[in-house]
Amino acid sequence: MRFVTMTEFKQRASRILDDKEPAAILRNSKVEGYYIPAASLAFETVDDARVADLTRSILDQRSEVLAYLARR
Repeated sequence: MRFVTMTEFKQRASRILDDKEPAAILRNSKVEGYYIPAASLAFETVDDARVADLTRSILDQRSEVLAYLARR
């Protein structure tokens, strides 16, 4: 996963979205949100429950990084 600032995301959104790579979007050194391309998800149909499960799983896996960034 790559990290991009909010400014970078605003200026280069098309390029970042075209990269098809998940990205954490930072504002003031804190994670504001995530971009996860639908094509990178491991299922053919997208339903809200599955996306919520995958998001929780990713957040659980990245909890140490997120805690570190929250303290900064």
